[in-house]
Amino acid sequence: MSTQKKSLSELSSDLEKRYLVSEPKEIPGEDTISLLDRITLEMPVALAFHRVLEECDETPLVDLGAMEGMGRVFVKDEGQRMGMKAFKVLGGTYALHRLEIRGELHEGDTVTTFTDGNHGAGLAYAAREAGYRAVIFVPKVMVKSRRERIEAQGAEVIEVDGDYDTTVAEVMRVAKENGWVLVGDTSWEGYEQVPRDITTAYSTIFSEALRQMKEEHGLEPTHVILQVGVGSFAAGGMAYCLYEQVPPPRFICVEPTDADCIYENVRVGGDGTLACQGKTESVSAGLNCGIPAYKTAWPILRDYCSAYVALGDGWPISAVRELYKHGVIAGESGCCGFAVLMAAREDNKLREDLKLTDQSVVLVVNTEAATDPDLFNEIIGQEVVVSNGS
Repeated sequence: MSTQKKSLSELSSDLEKRYLVSEPKEIPGEDTISLLDRITLEMPVALAFHRVLEECDETPLVDLGAMEGMGRVFVKDEGQRMGMKAFKVLGGTYALHRLEIRGELHEGDTVTTFTDGNHGAGLAYAAREAGYRAVIFVPKVMVKSRRERIEAQGAEVIEVDGDYDTTVAEVMRVAKENGWVLVGDTSWEGYEQVPRDITTAYSTIFSEALRQMKEEHGLEPTHVILQVGVGSFAAGGMAYCLYEQVPPPRFICVEPTDADCIYENVRVGGDGTLACQGKTESVSAGLNCGIPAYKTAWPILRDYCSAYVALGDGWPISAVRELYKHGVIAGESGCCGFAVLMAAREDNKLREDLKLTDQSVVLVVNTEAATDPDLFNEIIGQEVVVSNGS
C-alpha cells in the first residue's frame, strides 16, 4: 500500500481527528426499518449456523479494566476467529451457505469477490471448505503478506491496478462475463441479498460479546465503538444490539480521515452514495473504502449512531502498541475502536461529546490480528509475529 512510502515516524505524527455528534432518530427512516427487520429476522439463523460450523469457537472477551475518564473497557478479540486472524470469515461462510439454500450456488461454480485482505481470505477459506473455486480480486498495492494469506486458502488472486473501489468495478465486470457468483460485502442498486447476508453474519460477534459481558461480568455496554469500511460490520453489530438491549448503547463509528465515507455523507447530508474526500490510502488498509454499502449498512448508521469519528494514522499505530501491552495482537484496522478511546483520553471535549464518563462500560472489537506482520513488528519494535503465524 502506498502508506509504506511514509516512514513509521511520519505515520505516527498524523494525529488529526474530527468528529460529528448526533442523536439517534426517534423515528428512523423507512429504509432503516425495512433493513433492520430483514437482518433481525435472519440473526438467529446466522447464529445457529455458526454454532455448528466446524472450528467456529467463541472468541475471547478481554477485560482491559478501567480507563480513566471513560469507565471500563472490553475488547472482543476477533483476531482469534477460526485461525483466520479476522472476523470476516463469519460473513464468507454464511454467505455461501445462504446461496446454497437459495439454489444460487452449485457444484462446480466459481465464487469471486473484491477485497482489501480480510474478506477475500474469509471467502477463500469458505470456498475451500465447501469445495468451490475462488478467484479473489485485490488492489495491486496490497501488501504481500495479505495476498499470501488468501492464496494459502487455495484461491486464485488477481491484481487490479487501482484502489479498492476500482477493484470493485473490475470484479463486477469479470464476474458477469464469466458467470461467476459474486460474494461481495458492499451493496448497490440491484445487489443487496448477499451483502445483507454478510451483514447479518456479523451479528454473531455481538451475540457472543453481550452474553460474555453479562454472564462473566454482570454488565451491559453503555457505548459500542465500531470500525467502518463500507459499514457492514458496524450495521450488523448495531442491529444485534438494538434487538437485544433496551435501551440500546450509544453507537460510535470510526473511520480513517483518508477514507471517511460515512463521515462525509453525514457531514453534507448525503444519501450514502457519496465518496470520501481522501485517497483511501490510510494505514488501516481494511478500512480504505471510498463509498458506503448504501443499501445494506448506511441507513442504520445514519439513523442510530451518536457520533462519527475520523482519525489520522497516528491513532491506530498508538492503539496497536497499547493493546499489545494488554496481550491483544491487533492490526492497524482491528484496533481502531480502541483508538477512539485513546484520542478521547487526550481530548476532554471529545470525551464529553461522546458522553464517556468513569461510569461508562465500553465495548470495542479487535476485528483483525497482525495481517501485515512486517508493519506490526515495526510498530511494536520487535519481531512478535512471523509471516502469517503468531
